[in-house]
Amino acid sequence: MFTEYLKIGEVAELLKTTIRTIRYYEEEGLLEPHRTDGGTRLYSEQHVKRLKSILHLVDNGFSIEVIRLIGSIRETCNTGNDSSKKVSAVIESEIKNINKKVASLELLKSEFTVALKQVKKCTGCTNLPSSNGCPTCPLNKKLNQIEILNLIWE
Repeated sequence: MFTEYLKIGEVAELLKTTIRTIRYYEEEGLLEPHRTDGGTRLYSEQHVKRLKSILHLVDNGFSIEVIRLIGSIRETCNTGNDSSKKVSAVIESEIKNINKKVASLELLKSEFTVALKQVKKCTGCTNLPSSNGCPTCPLNKKLNQIEILNLIWE
């Protein structure tokens, strides 16, 4: 990837993030760059890879606490066996959480699909889009069945 250290602005540009974001992760203890005598942050290839992993997890809804745990658990272990057990337990727990989120998102996707079908029934309607403006609207009849319609409608 590169043979020398990168400065914070170069890393931010490379990973399409902000300098402030990188500093935040440093403040949270997730990243510890090298520093020159003058205080300039210098990032190795390994730093960039670690930051890329952090950004990926954050983009997918992981909390800083979970990322911190995943990133530091090995440091608390005395043997590879101990590390394997602890890291595996965290990963298994997160896989369960991901499966729950996937199921929840699948349900939400289904609700949006049904809502979209209902909303498209209003195509070509010239009435005011409200319960009073269109009292015979099919959406009125579905408000108790399709939760998201309550946000769209009244």
